[in-house]
Amino acid sequence: MVAFKGILKESGIFSKILLLLGATIFFTIVGLLFWKIFSDGDITNIASLKLMQLFQSIGMFVIPPIVAAYLWSEKPIIYLKIEKRMNWWIAIIIVLFMIMAIPFINLLGEFNQQLTLPKTLAGLEAIMKASELETAKVTEQLLNAHTFNALMFNIFLIAMLPALGEELFFRGVLQHIFQDWKGAVVSIWVTAFIFSAIHFQFYGFLPRLLLGAFFGYLLLWSDNLWLPILAHFINNLMAVIFFYLKNNGYHVFDIDTIGTGNTQWLGAISGFAAIVVIILIKRLQTSNSKIPPII
Repeated sequence: MVAFKGILKESGIFSKILLLLGATIFFTIVGLLFWKIFSDGDITNIASLKLMQLFQSIGMFVIPPIVAAYLWSEKPIIYLKIEKRMNWWIAIIIVLFMIMAIPFINLLGEFNQQLTLPKTLAGLEAIMKASELETAKVTEQLLNAHTFNALMFNIFLIAMLPALGEELFFRGVLQHIFQDWKGAVVSIWVTAFIFSAIHFQFYGFLPRLLLGAFFGYLLLWSDNLWLPILAHFINNLMAVIFFYLKNNGYHVFDIDTIGTGNTQWLGAISGFAAIVVIILIKRLQTSNSKIPPII
């Protein structure tokens, strides 16, 4: 295997994209085959559904970027930017930022949901709404847990694994490819667009786009993929924990409504505070570097 390390390091941009796409399709199919082997193949069975999610996440997002980095670089760990340790002060700031930004994210989501397509695309809009409802139904099934062990597994399956896999795939590899081609700023926003679009949730497109861009800038400023992985994990983790508490009779506020409706003012304050903290993070990470402006 060592002989293959960096063997395709001279590949062009489009060759890399095709290889990444091919690896993603191949390992996704392998993941689904493993799912069929180790389950009854019934997606109405919650255990089978979670097993499919597990194999699909690993096959689609975790393995392909690792394979690609191995073929494209003699130092794949450095290529993926996972060789550095996190600065814990920055890590704490990022955790607090992700919590503080919840009202603003919800406000953006509310605005996004009010957007409508032209009448000529009414059929497409109906399909997207139906798709979102189906996705929400599946997500609710995956989040359903009533024991501590089930909660821990959901944290791994829905919070940790997607954060690791999606950041390896989108920021670790895809953003790297586009940055070599078109530069840092373009790569961040193109990757964020693809990241949001691939979730096939039109009515959550805008907040996910901006989150993806934030993750991309974190990587650009720090040169450390663990920071966007952490931010992504915290975002997922809060959804898992609050759903668990609410679904098991605990009296908690609805985290998805903060910053919307009568509390839009809180969303606006959250947005302003988020901008201030982003500037702080940038300054802490890039005090000695020349970084493209946020545009």
